[in-house]
Amino acid sequence: MSDIYANKVPWGAVAQTMGVGDGEDYVPKIGNRMGFIETISDTLSIYRQAIKSELVQNAPFANTMLMRETVDHIKNGDLYHMDDDFNEILKDYGDQFDNVEFKEMRFSEFTRPPSKKCYVRISQVENYLGDEDIKNVGFITEYFEDQMTSVRVVAPLKPPMPIGAYHPTKGIFWPNYDGDNFDDWSEHKIQFHTNAILSIAGAFELINNPRFVLSQAAGTRAQRRQMKREQNIPVEVWHKITWNVDETTVVANDNDRGGWHMPLHYTRGHFRKAEPHWENAVCRKDGNYYKWIEGFWSGHPAFGIKKGYHAPKIGKVA
Repeated sequence: MSDIYANKVPWGAVAQTMGVGDGEDYVPKIGNRMGFIETISDTLSIYRQAIKSELVQNAPFANTMLMRETVDHIKNGDLYHMDDDFNEILKDYGDQFDNVEFKEMRFSEFTRPPSKKCYVRISQVENYLGDEDIKNVGFITEYFEDQMTSVRVVAPLKPPMPIGAYHPTKGIFWPNYDGDNFDDWSEHKIQFHTNAILSIAGAFELINNPRFVLSQAAGTRAQRRQMKREQNIPVEVWHKITWNVDETTVVANDNDRGGWHMPLHYTRGHFRKAEPHWENAVCRKDGNYYKWIEGFWSGHPAFGIKKGYHAPKIGKVA
């Protein structure tokens, strides 16, 4: 991501030390494979080599420590992949926060990550990247005892970088943000970070709802065993999330909602007027108090997925 964060590591030279490159300007194939398992394998291989390499000894200490933490996090966390099938529903989930301030955003308890440490790859996020941005990005999340979920972006040919955090009742938090202004962040960077965090929250809300989705083993057994041998990743932590379209579901009958079978759709959350003493009441810019009414899932993917009526507001922060 050319303008999202600085590249402080000579990745071409690192690749050369691995025997897959021939100079500083070489873009190694190993860092540009798009598959879920391949991307994680590349990330671990390149980060490990970068940590060992003398080429990064002059890099900021915090950068190399983040690489070490990332390697450990991927090895010991759960790994999730959500492909293009989820793009429309995640768009609709994020759209509910249009015109909502970062600190006013409220999230369901189901947006809690499935485990303390996760790596998640979401195809939807790539829709917010520019043509010159690296595409094979993933996100590392960590859940803390105060219900805060931190988010870090990671890709094979870029150093890991914290991009923010979210809390169910306190909203979204950013590094280098004083509550009014971002510290030299471009509009593209703000847009990407916002949409990424909202997509992650929406993805976890789906993952934590087995009525709609199934968690299946990602890749083949041979690939998972190979990753155990080469990267020491347990075979049971690979998850590919798919729609739960084969399970029996309760549907509307002739006496309920007119007798039609509802496709899966997301009814968006919204603010309604509240009293100052209400729990989680928020004072908005107009001076009045409001309470966030959580959105909810309706229908079932067995009957299709209802596309959102509103396209994402490209260029808007929230």
